Amino acid sequence: MSKKSNKKAQTKKQVKPEITVPVSFGYEEMLGELEAIVADAQIRQSEEEAA
Repeated sequence: MSKKSNKKAQTKKQVKPEITVPVSFGYEEMLGELEAIVADAQIRQSEEEAA
């Protein structure tokens, strides 16, 4: 018999991957995010034009 067959079976701890659930945005939240993106873009554009 080989040494490999004499080894005891080792129990491995199973790690469950964390599942992230996407946050559900409502209409108002989506609109607020879009307005923030547009505002940032306008600020960047005005800074580029000033340079």
